[in-house]
Amino acid sequence: MKAIPAALQAHYDTGATCLAYAILIQREDGVLMGFTGHDQPLVLDLSPWASASWDLAAETAFEFDAAHGLDVSNIVTTAGFNVDNLELTTLDDGDPFDRDDVQAGRWRNAKFRIFRYRWDVATTIEDDVETLIRGTFGEITLNDTTIVIELRGIAQKLQQPVGIVSQQTCRARYGEQGLGKCNKDVSAELFTLTVTSVTDKQTFTAAGATQDDDYFGEGIVTWLSGDNAGVAQKVRTFVDGEFTLVLPMVLNVQVGDTFTALRGCRKRLSDCVARANAVNFQGEPHRPTSDDLVKPV
Repeated sequence: MKAIPAALQAHYDTGATCLAYAILIQREDGVLMGFTGHDQPLVLDLSPWASASWDLAAETAFEFDAAHGLDVSNIVTTAGFNVDNLELTTLDDGDPFDRDDVQAGRWRNAKFRIFRYRWDVATTIEDDVETLIRGTFGEITLNDTTIVIELRGIAQKLQQPVGIVSQQTCRARYGEQGLGKCNKDVSAELFTLTVTSVTDKQTFTAAGATQDDDYFGEGIVTWLSGDNAGVAQKVRTFVDGEFTLVLPMVLNVQVGDTFTALRGCRKRLSDCVARANAVNFQGEPHRPTSDDLVKPV
């Protein structure tokens, strides 16, 4: 059941309200921003909203920007399990949603919270704020002059299929910890390297990468500096210190850029055996194939 602070409900009951709307957004890389529909900025202690998914404990005087504006007149929520989805449309002027950042994936799965607040007092979450909808960013559409962002309510997760699909290769992400995961300690297989030459946005060399060929094949490169800082991409091939990514980076890769490279895994049982981790293999390598099931006796 939705709870409205008693002080805010009393303000509603007067019939003469002083209300505005705001949105708080936090990307997966920790970047935090907020906007208000009021003509004055809102300064708010966000620490009551801090949680495992929201890194807000230190945000005790966060300022919501009033310059961009916010129109939330079309919000409709339901009491059942229907998905509460909205769209956020902004001009493609590079602020705050830069086209390159969107294409690079920096806004993927960003969290948001839209709320209504009382602006005529020193606003506090405990007394003066009502959360209307929260969730994550969905599809982002780049138009000629606008950027349209799908805002998915938390009920969206209930629409996702949950279960395990049987397959011959491993389902687990390499190095991920937990029940039904890889559970291999990969700390000794994670390396910090520097780009020494660049072929294009997809292919580059790190002279310090002296590992055997294919060591990083199917591994993950995560950029620490340069234009792509904070963005990760899978490695297609690794030969003689040269990395070729599955997809080209959106922004330029430059000599001197630093990155971490995690050893790859081809998801085969033989890979787990070679790394003494067969007990955690999350696949069914010996199951019969469709051809086995229909072939004549």
